Amino acid sequence: MRVFVRAFAALVLATSWAGLAPAPCSAQVQVSIRRLAPVEAIFVSDLLPGSPGVRPDLLGITLISQDASRPVVMEVRVARETPRPLEIFRGTTDPFVPRDPVRHLTTRDLSTDGGEFALTDFSVNENLLDEAGLQSGRLPAGTYLFTVTVRSTQGAVLDSDELRITVGYSARVDLLSPGIPADAGPPPMVPGPTPRFLWSADGDAPGARYRLRVARVDGEGSAVEAIQGGFPVWETTTSATSALYPASVQAVRLEPGGTYAWQVTREVATSGGDEPTESPIYWFRVGGGGTAADGGDPSFAILLRALGFSPQLDGFVPVSARLQDGRVIPLPELEALLAAIAAGDVPLLSVRVQ
Repeated sequence: MRVFVRAFAALVLATSWAGLAPAPCSAQVQVSIRRLAPVEAIFVSDLLPGSPGVRPDLLGITLISQDASRPVVMEVRVARETPRPLEIFRGTTDPFVPRDPVRHLTTRDLSTDGGEFALTDFSVNENLLDEAGLQSGRLPAGTYLFTVTVRSTQGAVLDSDELRITVGYSARVDLLSPGIPADAGPPPMVPGPTPRFLWSADGDAPGARYRLRVARVDGEGSAVEAIQGGFPVWETTTSATSALYPASVQAVRLEPGGTYAWQVTREVATSGGDEPTESPIYWFRVGGGGTAADGGDPSFAILLRALGFSPQLDGFVPVSARLQDGRVIPLPELEALLAAIAAGDVPLLSVRVQ
């Protein structure tokens, strides 16, 4: 009886080890994908085979093979997860041999006609044609799941990896303040030479970029002429939806009584390059009739009143400003600091006037 138990245990152990051994006909392959191009919008044509000259490198694909001489088949699937689940694209390659233990590919290799790794059997969901935004050929805004699967020539799944990408669809940029649309009436007055520009946009996605342009409207000129043909007094690019006009050498000082126009352009990064989406043009007039030098109402006085320092400081003109650490700052820097406090960007702890 004792001998029988030992033999049975040995039999079970041998069977267990046999189950862990890889099948001799299996090609052991690992696949991983990563994002290469930080684009906000992707075209349907980026997924389809075509000329290599216009194929973007959206994704990087790495194959690690234990036996690089065995042929494999690669499948690429693109599906939208939000706002409404929908399979977009599915394609497979012909069998190919990795040849190297580590092989690096890109989506350009998969979408180049006639290439060794080109997708030869593919389909696009026809329901996608009913989606808004496809007039330009771009995928509608949403989150998309890219899946790459490696199979044996018999169809067995060897490995798979996936990556989520959020793309935007910017159709419009709306300006909020300061001012009003240039075709809606005369420019309203805004206090101070450092206004905060605010706007909003649809289809926001990580990495969104906005180009703000401010130009002076001279004489009888129009706001459109100032923006399109004039010399900007300030131009900047930001990822935020607001910007404070700088009171420094970065920009030309906004003069009291002057009229200015501004516009924001959303720079949408696509696989085919940047595509601009322009806002309407707004305009405004800077309040105050003069400067400290000529005895008029200086811009910092408007800011001081906005901060609640009136009437005790009415009629006074600062000649210098000293920080708590003893550093003296120029008046334009003081104006910028006061404007940041008024906008809530810098908390105000205490004030002492001497």
